[in-house]
Amino acid sequence: MFQYRIAYGCWLNDSRTKPIPDEDWPSVRIDGDTLESLDETMAFLKGAGYNCFDVFGLITNHSWEDDIASTVGEERRRQVKQAIDIVHRHGLKLIYGLGVYSWGFDGIIARDERVRGTSAQAMCASSDEADAIMRRVIDFVGDNFDIDGFHLEAADQGRCECARCQRFESDIDYYNSVNARVARYIRSRWPEKLLLVNTSGYLAWGDVFTGEQLEKIRELAREIDIFIDVGSHGLFVDPRDRAALLKDFPASFGTANGFWVYPPQRWDRLRFLIPHHGENHRTLKSVYEDGGRSCELYLSPLVNPGAEITALCNGLFLQNPDSTAGENLRRAIDMLYRPATDMRRERIAAILDGAEKLFFECSHPERDRALPEEFSDGVERIFTWSREHPERARPGELFLEPLFGVGPGFPCYLTVYFDAEGRRKYREGMRELLNLVREAIAEQPSERLGRIERCIEGALADIDLADAALSG
Repeated sequence: MFQYRIAYGCWLNDSRTKPIPDEDWPSVRIDGDTLESLDETMAFLKGAGYNCFDVFGLITNHSWEDDIASTVGEERRRQVKQAIDIVHRHGLKLIYGLGVYSWGFDGIIARDERVRGTSAQAMCASSDEADAIMRRVIDFVGDNFDIDGFHLEAADQGRCECARCQRFESDIDYYNSVNARVARYIRSRWPEKLLLVNTSGYLAWGDVFTGEQLEKIRELAREIDIFIDVGSHGLFVDPRDRAALLKDFPASFGTANGFWVYPPQRWDRLRFLIPHHGENHRTLKSVYEDGGRSCELYLSPLVNPGAEITALCNGLFLQNPDSTAGENLRRAIDMLYRPATDMRRERIAAILDGAEKLFFECSHPERDRALPEEFSDGVERIFTWSREHPERARPGELFLEPLFGVGPGFPCYLTVYFDAEGRRKYREGMRELLNLVREAIAEQPSERLGRIERCIEGALADIDLADAALSG
């Protein structure tokens, strides 16, 4: 089985049952709905076989104060400890998402020229004061909160490229340096804590590590426990190179899902139906066969039936990598839907398999980069894309609405990854699935089947919305 079966938040409210339409991404709100959703999600994850929960946004997103400690008032400390207690009460380990020289330092960089290089978001890696601030953040988190490990993320907001930082031969050397620096410091204080590095931002999306770069990654792996090739828009470790790399790789290796729906913070959770249990099974089985024993699987709100069935099927596979996708789907259906007969089980399986197959048959994996901004997802301008092979940058993470904004956003997934013919076929197929769902409800009424019905109705309304917007 997989050793580290990690569910990835990735932000605290990503699995929240109720949306947060009135805040821009990423919201770090902790309220009663956040904690209630967390409690329900952790109970589900434990039952599904996961053993770790990895999350950003417990303390802050962009705004560490200069003294670090005053960032978190007494009420927030109480809420954070309550959230951590929920995770532990359900028997999972809590891995704290830690921005390494970035994610949280915007204000400090703006105020303190000693840590400021060429980036407004990433502290200078050649600054002694930046090193000291990073250590103070680690001390504050580790001394005040009962966490079990750190997720180190250094690269997805870029780097400093000042004259002093030109000493690093490449971006990979830069990111490896700061990650290793932080890992060694954490080891010196808490040798028992898990250390995970995620590759987000290490390369332009669509590129892969060269042989020389893989050797540098191997050096970093000696400092940590878990190395995740996340694959948000393509894997950085070419699958053809993976088995050879993992023969003597010093850390436990894994990936994310292969494909996942990035949680739409501002949307109704029953507005879409995109199960991806089969696609994830293919990815995770390939990783396991190559020697990977870890994963970091993105969560979506489990009230959505597609997200729920995918998370459960994945958890079942992680515990039994010899199991087939079909076996896991039917076991998950038995656990969630409790069908009265084999025929009813097969009908539900046909609905969920059919929804997944329909999505991938009707969509195209390459981004439509010519779309006007109002019809796109907003990430084209914030990510770095391969110059040589931009067509290799494929989801990975699927954004249903624009990442940034306030209020429910336009259903951009139906324009970025669907053309007019694809939407027509998707509408036709979803209508057929809707009829199957209604037949199943008539035969054996079910609250979960009712949610599937609402999801399909929501997707159909969004197909009409997308067509109308593009024709107008």
